[in-house]
Amino acid sequence: MRLSRVFERLYAKVYVVIIVLKKKVEVSIVTQHGGNSAMSRVEFESSQIASELYDFVQEAIAETPFYYISVLNNGINQGIIPTCHRHQAQKYADVSLSKTLCIRGNYMLYSSKHELNVIEKTFQGFGVDFIFSPFTLLERLYNDKIDAKAQLYILIYGDYLAMAIFQHSSLLFGSFEHVDSGTTDTAFDDKEEEEDVVFDLEEEPQDDDGISIDELDALDDLSDLEDLDAIHELEDFTDETPDFSLESDTGAMQVIAPSMDDFGISYQHFLIIQKRLEHYYKDATYRSEFIESVYIADANDSGDDLKRYLEEELFLTVVIRHVNIADELLTLSMEEVQHAL
Repeated sequence: MRLSRVFERLYAKVYVVIIVLKKKVEVSIVTQHGGNSAMSRVEFESSQIASELYDFVQEAIAETPFYYISVLNNGINQGIIPTCHRHQAQKYADVSLSKTLCIRGNYMLYSSKHELNVIEKTFQGFGVDFIFSPFTLLERLYNDKIDAKAQLYILIYGDYLAMAIFQHSSLLFGSFEHVDSGTTDTAFDDKEEEEDVVFDLEEEPQDDDGISIDELDALDDLSDLEDLDAIHELEDFTDETPDFSLESDTGAMQVIAPSMDDFGISYQHFLIIQKRLEHYYKDATYRSEFIESVYIADANDSGDDLKRYLEEELFLTVVIRHVNIADELLTLSMEEVQHAL
């Protein structure tokens, strides 16, 4: 028996998952020792990220060398594109200043080097072992369905929305959005490509489900990247009026009066999805297959409003699944650790 196995029996294993949202940071910790397991969850305000959060995690990992820290990537300059070939990537996104990861030779995850570096520095007090992409989580949630015909899959959590279209396990389209839930207006614009793609040909794609921090130690000098993460000027939807009319069985038009919630976050999500589907169908870059079904993993418990908008306005079949992001990430983290042993 290897010596490491002996130590694993002596010490507990601690899994820490950190989810950074706009106004809060959620921390979930699972401690396993022998056949026993314990879980704790704490929410911190963003201003507490360097104090109370640090102390909370340090206390949990202090008694064991076997601890694993995972963070969900919330950087806005990340995405997913339907190719692993770098010379083709420029058709979909500018990844010249991004870390890239090829999944099964099928599609590429990319994320801003600067934003990954920020995550690493934010939690450098105890280190980060894995930075997981929301698209990795989305695919895992619907792993039993993506081998079917072309369907849209959406993950909604906090102020973020990740969407991907898979057909027979191949990616056709993907988009990652930040939604400002603090306003009643939906505002966003297509992500513009401002620079030519320049690839580091010495860096090969890797086949994995998570980005290990060990892979980030060769980041380029980021002092000239002040403008990399500039927020795009947004398109105002305040002048758009939704059509709430429905045709009855008799042919007469019935007008459904909108409630105040009709112009809230669910309607913002609907407008973003509508916009991205329109882009998917019209842009010849993508292999556009007709979409009839949408599967939504909803961590916000946002109700049935989004389902109603998509079904009534876009005539889609919608299936909503309520998920706990922290639980899913903890399971994913445990799987990654087990795979590495």
